[in-house]
Amino acid sequence: MIIRSLEVSNFRKFRDPLRVDGFTDGLNIVVEPNETGKSTLLEALRAAFFIRYSAKTELVRSYVPIGDDVAPRVSVGFDLKGQQWTLDKQFIKAPSVRLVGPSGRRESEAAEEALQELLGFERGNNRGTDPETRGPLGMLWVEQTKALEVESPNRIVRDSVRGVLEAEVGAVTGGRRFDAIRASVDAAYAALRTLTTGKSRGELAASEARVAAANTACHEAEGAFRDYEQLLSDLDNAKARLRIVERDLLDPETVEERRELEADVKLAETASLRSSAAEAQHGRSDELAKAAAARIERLDEAEARVEKADEEIVASQSKKADAQAAVNEASVDERARRSSLEAARKVREDAEAALTAARDRARDFAAAAGARRAVDARRALGELEERERMLAGDVALALDRKALDEIAQLEREEMAALARFEAGIVRVDLKTAYGTQLRINGVVSEVESIDVLTPTRFEIGDAGSITVHPPQATGRSMEVDLSAARARLATGLRSLDILSHAAGVARNERAASAERELKALRSQIAVACPGDLAINLAPGADALRAFVAGLGGNLAEAVAPADDLPVIEAEVSEARLKEVSAAATHEDSRAVLSKAENLLATAAANLMSATRELDTAAENLRTVLGNGDRATLQAALHEAQRDRAAKLEALEQAREGASAFDLAAIRRRMENIDRAASRAGEERLELTRMIATLEATIAREGQSGPAGRLAEAREEEVAATAACDRLRLEADTLETLRKALTDAANEASRTFLAPVTRRAARYVGRLLPGCDLSFDDGLSLAGVTRAGIDENCVDLSRGTQEQLAILTRLAFADLLLEDGAPISLILDDPLVYSDDARLETMTDILQEASQRMQVILLTCRSKAFRHVDGNRITLP
Repeated sequence: MIIRSLEVSNFRKFRDPLRVDGFTDGLNIVVEPNETGKSTLLEALRAAFFIRYSAKTELVRSYVPIGDDVAPRVSVGFDLKGQQWTLDKQFIKAPSVRLVGPSGRRESEAAEEALQELLGFERGNNRGTDPETRGPLGMLWVEQTKALEVESPNRIVRDSVRGVLEAEVGAVTGGRRFDAIRASVDAAYAALRTLTTGKSRGELAASEARVAAANTACHEAEGAFRDYEQLLSDLDNAKARLRIVERDLLDPETVEERRELEADVKLAETASLRSSAAEAQHGRSDELAKAAAARIERLDEAEARVEKADEEIVASQSKKADAQAAVNEASVDERARRSSLEAARKVREDAEAALTAARDRARDFAAAAGARRAVDARRALGELEERERMLAGDVALALDRKALDEIAQLEREEMAALARFEAGIVRVDLKTAYGTQLRINGVVSEVESIDVLTPTRFEIGDAGSITVHPPQATGRSMEVDLSAARARLATGLRSLDILSHAAGVARNERAASAERELKALRSQIAVACPGDLAINLAPGADALRAFVAGLGGNLAEAVAPADDLPVIEAEVSEARLKEVSAAATHEDSRAVLSKAENLLATAAANLMSATRELDTAAENLRTVLGNGDRATLQAALHEAQRDRAAKLEALEQAREGASAFDLAAIRRRMENIDRAASRAGEERLELTRMIATLEATIAREGQSGPAGRLAEAREEEVAATAACDRLRLEADTLETLRKALTDAANEASRTFLAPVTRRAARYVGRLLPGCDLSFDDGLSLAGVTRAGIDENCVDLSRGTQEQLAILTRLAFADLLLEDGAPISLILDDPLVYSDDARLETMTDILQEASQRMQVILLTCRSKAFRHVDGNRITLP
C-alpha cells in the first residue's frame, strides 16, 4: 500500500484546508518542529481508515477544533496492488464517506465495508481504542511513544501470520481438539486452583479452611486440657510452698541470731569511736613535728641565700668596672669616624649639585628641540586631518543596504506594473472627416488618439458607433497599480535623496572606497604622531594638538650645553663610594659603642639586683629566726617528734581494738534477716491468694470436660485432613497434566514461531550481535538471550525496547507482505532514545525496508536524520 496524498480541514489544529502530497514508494521523511501537526496528520489517517463516518464518540468529537462548530474532513489518496483509490470522509455534521477506485464509487456503509475488505480490518467499537480490529496497518502505523512498548500484534495480524506460518511449517500439532482438551483441563484445575498463581479456590479452598479450623480447634482443646492439668499441679505446688514459708517465719534460731547481732553492733560502735579520737590526736602531733622540721629547713635555705648574695655583689662590681672602660674607648673611636663621614658627605653633595645643573641644561636643550619637532609634526598633521574630514563626509553618505534593496524592489514593482499596464490597454487612433462630430462614451471629443482601459463606445456623427473592448477587464486597476508603484518608488527615492537605484549603488561604492582610504589615512596619522618621551608627549594626534596649543607662539632657542656629563657622573659615583665606605666604618663604631653601653647597663643592673637580693636574704633570715636561735628551733623539733611517736602508739592500740568488729558486715546481716522476714510475709499473702484463685478456677473448668472436648477435636482434624488430601491429589494431578500439555504446546510453538524468529533475527543480529529471541503464544517478543543470560523485554532499557519493537514489526510486515497484505510503515517521532551508533544502524535497516514497502518517518529532529537518504516532505 502506498499513501500518495493527505488533505485535512477542520481537523483539530488544522482549521484551514491543508494538503500534503509528494509521497513516494520508498522512504519518506517529514521533518518539522514540535507542535506543527505531524501527530495530528497520523491521527487523521487513522480516523479516515478505521473510524466510521457516522460515529459520535468522544474521540470523534475531539477532532473538532476547540471553540468551533464545524465538520472535520479527511481525504486520502493511496495505491493498492497497482490501483489508485481515493477516500473522502467527513464527521459530526452531515457525515459522509466516499471511496472511489477502479471498481467505481461507493458511499455510506457500502464504502465502509468495501474499505474493510480492501485493507483487511474489521469494524471496531467506534471508540477508536480497539487495536485488535485494525489489521496490519493498525500494527504498522505507530504513534508517539507507542514504539516504546514491545507488544503482541493484534488478532487479525496474528491470524494472518499463523496462516502464512502454517503454509511454511504445516498445521500446528493438536489443533482444535488439543485446544478443547487443554480448555477442559484448565477449567477443572481452575475449579480447585487459580490458573496464574496456583492459589487454592472452590472446594479445595473450603477443604483447606476446614483443615485449618480443625487444627485450630484441636490446638485450642489440647491447650485447654494442658491448662487444666497445669492448674492442678500449680495448686499442689502453692500449698507446699505456703507450708515452707510459714515454718520459716516461726524459726527460733533466726530470732536468737538477730539479738546477738544487735549486741555486737553496740560494741563495734564504741571501739570505732576510740579509734577515731586516737587518729585525730596523732594527726595533730604529726603536723606539729612537720612544722618544726620545715622551720629548720627554711633556716638552712636563708643562710645559704645570704652567702650567695654576697658572692654575686663582688662579681657584679668587677664586671661593671670592665664595661665602663670599654665604653670610654668606643666613644672616642666613634667621634673620629663621624668626622670622616661628614667630610665624605660634603664632597658627595657638591658633586651631585654639579651633576643636577648639567642635566638641567641638557634637559632644557632636549625640550626645545622636541618642541620644534612637535610644531613641524602638527603642521603635517593638519594636512592629513583635512583629507580625513573630506573622506568622513563621503563615508557618511553611505546608504543602508536594506533600504537600497527596497528601492530595487520598488523599481521592479514599477516596471512590472508598467508592463501589465501596457499589455492591458488598447490605443485607438482617430481621424474623422471635417465637420463630423465624435463622441466618446456620449461626450464630444476632438482627440486624435486615446488609450482604452475599459469598454469604450465611439459615436461618429450619424454614421453609427463602435465599442472597443480591451483584452482585460481590469485596466483601471492596472492604471491605479502603476500610479501606486510610481508613488512608492518616488517616496523611497526622496527618503534616500537619490534619483534611482543605480545612483544609490554608485553612491555606496564611493562611500566604500572613501572608507577604505579613510582607514589607510588614519593609520598614516597614527604613524605620524609617535610621541616623544623627552618632552612628555604621548602618542596620538590629540596629544600632539594639545601639546602644540600649549606652547603658544614663542619657542625657546635650542643651545647645546658644553658640560661633559660622563665625567661629572663618574665624579659623583666616586664621591658616593667614599661616602658609603665612611658610613660603613662609622656604623661599625656606633655598633661597638652601643654594645659596650649595653654591657655597662647590664653590669649595673646586675649589681643593683645583687644588692637587693642580699637585703632580701638578710630580712628572710631574721624572719626565720624570730626571737630565738638555731638551738631553740632544734629543741622544739625533738619535743614534737617524741610526742608524735607516743600518739602513734596509742593509735595502733585503738585500731587493733576496732578491727575485732566488722560493723558494716553485722548491719548487712541484720538487714538481710529483716528483709527475708518481710518477703516471707509477702510471699505467704501471695500464696494464700493464689491458692484461693486456683481452687475457684479448677472448680469452674472441671464442669466443661476438657478431656472430652480434646477427643472430639482430634476426630474432626483427622476427617478434614483426609478430605483435603484427596482434593489436593486431584489438583496436583491436573497441574501435572497442564504442565505436560503446556510443554507440548511450547514445543509446537517453537517450531511454529521459527520463521518469525528467523526474520526478526536478521534485523536484531545487526543491532545486537549474538542475541537470540523468544516469542510467546501471542506472537509477542518475550525476551532476549545474550551471552547465555535470559533477559525479559521489560528489563531492557527504553531505547533497546523501542528498537526491538520496530524490528519485530518489520519482521511481521515481511511475512504479511509475502501473503499480499496491504503494508505501509509509519513511525511518529521514532528512535528518540537511541544512541548515535544504534540510530545509524536502525536508519540503515529502515532504508533497506523502504525498498520493499513504503516507510514514512514523522520527526522533529532534523540533525538525527540528516544522513538518511530519502524523500523529504515539508508541510505547507
